[in-house]
Amino acid sequence: MTLNPEEGKAFGNISVLYDAARITYPEQLIADIIDFSNIKPKGTILDIGCGTGQATLPLVQKQFKVTGLDISQQMIDVAKEKCPNADFKVGTFEDAELAENTFDLIVSGMAWHWVSSKDRYNKVRRILKENGTLALFWSYQQKEKSEFVMAVSKILDKYDGVNRGPAGSLVKETADQDYNDLKQSDLFTSVEIKTYEVNFDYTLQNYIDLVTSYGWVQKLSEEKRQSLILDLEQLSNASIVVPYCFVLVLAN
Repeated sequence: MTLNPEEGKAFGNISVLYDAARITYPEQLIADIIDFSNIKPKGTILDIGCGTGQATLPLVQKQFKVTGLDISQQMIDVAKEKCPNADFKVGTFEDAELAENTFDLIVSGMAWHWVSSKDRYNKVRRILKENGTLALFWSYQQKEKSEFVMAVSKILDKYDGVNRGPAGSLVKETADQDYNDLKQSDLFTSVEIKTYEVNFDYTLQNYIDLVTSYGWVQKLSEEKRQSLILDLEQLSNASIVVPYCFVLVLAN
């Protein structure tokens, strides 16, 4: 499943907000990627759709050689400040010139759905080293476990955000589809899927910032976006605990 790439181009205009609003990935998820890949110290990693470095940072901190790839120079500028020891390239995965047999591990967090489905797994296989690993991961909010998230979801539905982030589960459907595609492919011999449940605390303003950091919200007209924010501001301002589920798909 591929989303409208025009929405993805909106992130550069809000790079600082995006970096502040988006959550980090669980330590266990990062550890499971490293364990599954059996990547060695100083191993080479490509982070597709690296954004402001949410996944790049923990991998750089573990002393791997990471190259971040993103379509937005503004997003990469933020990532460089956090990850000065990483390399970065501006561009799409589809168009990027990447040498064959280069990377031990390719990761993509909350970004693989922006990549055109045509030939993407073949390109991954070409630029991975023999026995290299692909790790795709996403997060979504479990609205069935939270009255607050359920209320948010109903508001987002009014603005054509049916099943969209952050309160929708479209990325879960995406992860399930990619898992099945990889299982049916002859490019990889081992494919696994893992989930992680984590609660995050928000203030109402923090949560509104999160909503406005989504590409589809940024593509709304200014009038609609302000109306959406006003609707969200009517929700309870008490301490908010949001139940997240992270989904990790691994293949090598």
